[in-house]
Formats: sequence, structure tokens, C-alpha cells
Amino acid sequence: MAKGNRMATTREVRSSQRQRRVRVYTAWHPVLVALLEHVLPEGWYQCISEFQLAREPLRVDIVILRRSRRGAPPRPRLLTSVVGELAEHTLVHFKGPTDELERDDARMLLAYALVVAEIDDPGAVALRVLAPRLTPRFTEALRSLGCTLTPTGPGTQEGRLGVFPLRVVETVAANAREGEHLLYTVTPGMVADPGGIPALSPAEVAVFWALLEHVEQVRHPLPGQRKRHMKDEKRVVESFEQALARLVARLPPEQRLAGLAPEQVLQAYAPEQRLAGLAPEQRLAGLTEAQAVLALPDAMLRALSEEYLATLPRQTQAAIQKRLGAASGRQPARRRRTRGPSK
Repeated sequence: MAKGNRMATTREVRSSQRQRRVRVYTAWHPVLVALLEHVLPEGWYQCISEFQLAREPLRVDIVILRRSRRGAPPRPRLLTSVVGELAEHTLVHFKGPTDELERDDARMLLAYALVVAEIDDPGAVALRVLAPRLTPRFTEALRSLGCTLTPTGPGTQEGRLGVFPLRVVETVAANAREGEHLLYTVTPGMVADPGGIPALSPAEVAVFWALLEHVEQVRHPLPGQRKRHMKDEKRVVESFEQALARLVARLPPEQRLAGLAPEQVLQAYAPEQRLAGLAPEQRLAGLTEAQAVLALPDAMLRALSEEYLATLPRQTQAAIQKRLGAASGRQPARRRRTRGPSK
């Protein structure tokens, strides 16, 4: 009995160890990666998510790596608070809508930079922090490391952490600026009030559709991809669905229906809804006389004279008899064949 208990305990310990080894990813991180990939100049930078900086577990959220290309890259048009003035290696430390900056984040940020500086020139490394807002404890931790932040615009502050230039972007304050509205997707507002997303420019709307595709892949990975353990996954999906509904509601009807065939639009409505508001002559436009007769209600069909009905095609006459017979609950009477004179 004791041996059985020990074996059960061993299995529980091993199961617990396996669970601890499972890495839980924040579902907001893929959203930010996708966002940056779509606003960076194509072909000039590589965006690497959760890059392992050393053999020991030390992962920075995002590395934006300058590709080896001659010339100067074009200036980004969106999210310049984040992707403007990039270095050869720009390390991005990200806090999602449900997280806050802590004292340890300042120390980890410096550790990231020092590890990368050993690989490359320290002058080629820059730091970015994205968080809903600065916290006093994070600011105090920076100050203890010799870094003082100076406001440089709504939602942005800059300083130097050691020899490394540092920019902190407060997503709550910065997303109100023109060209920065997409930052709303990684703020607490996206969780509490997805419908409050700012009015997006056409370029921002195009990026938002791309983000929706990535969110769908978070929930339903492509064939062959392993589903990752995601923190806040349900909140991410629900928030984007609600934000989408709000964005669509703001669009004028012609933009909502753009690209849809008339048949696709009409399938969503019942026949009486399709005809609502049309005058009788509009409802019958394009119909033949026989089709127009069949469009009449049963009461009007009964009022038609036999002489007039006899002028209609036989198929139409049969359809009328079938309808009126079904409406009365009786089988339509069969026509008697006219017999010729007896010989």
C-alpha cells in the first residue's frame, strides 16, 4: 500500500514538473509583433519575437533587427513612436493591457541590452518600452540605474539607460495621436471598451484587418502549427470581435457592401424584407405577364375570370390551380376530357 502511495506521489510530482516547464505566452504579444511587422518598411527590418539572448533563459519580447541593405530605409508612416529612429538592434520590452511595469523590468531591460552589446557594438543597440502607463516604481528603478526620463511628446519619454538610448511609450496616452491609433489594440481600453477604438485612417484599417487574421490564428492555428498556451487568449479574441463590430458600424453602407455580389447581400434577408418599400410596379418590373400573375396573392387569383386564365400558358394555369387547391385544403379538380360525338 505504501509503495502504491509513493508511486502515485512520484507521478504527481513529475506531472507538476511538466506543467512548470510549459511556457505560457501572453496572447497580446503576437498582436504587437503582427502590428510592428505591418508598419515597418518592408524588406528593411526583421522582427523577431521572444528572442533568446543567451543559453540561459533570458528572452526579450521583440528584437527589431536592421537588415543588411545599402541606403537609408524609408520612414514609417504609422506608429513612429515605436518604430521611428530605430538602431541596428532595437530591443522592445512590452507590457500588455493586463500588466504593469515593475522595478524588475528596469533591471531586465539593462540585462537585455548588455547581452546584445557583447555581440555587437553598444552604439548599435537601442531600447524601447511599451506599456499602458509609467509606474512610479519603474521610474524609481530607472533612476537608481542612473536613467532619468524626459517627456518628448504625448505618451513618450526618453533617456539613457547606461550607454543605451531608451524610449518609453505609454500606449494609453500615445494612441490618441494621429498615426498612433492602432496602439489602442494593446491598451486596457481594448479589454474594457473595445468599441471605443479611435476612428482609423484607411492605412490603419488595412493593418487592423491583418491583425484580425493573426488573432484568428491564435485561436485556430494553421495545420502543422502547435497551439501555444496563451494568457488572456479569450480576452484578446473577444476584444477584437467587439472592436470589429464597432468599426464596421462606422463605415458608410457602400463601404460595408464593397466587394459583395447582390446575391450575397440578399441572402441575409427574407423575401418580404427584400421587397419592403418597393412600389407595386417596382416589385413586378422585369416579370412576364404569367410571372406577374403568379406573384398575386391567392385572394386576387380567385377573382380572375376563367376567360382570362384560359389565355395563360398551361404551366401557369396548373400552378394557379395547385395553389388555390392547396389553400382550400382540397385537391384541384381534374379537367374532364371533352369526348367527341359518338359514332
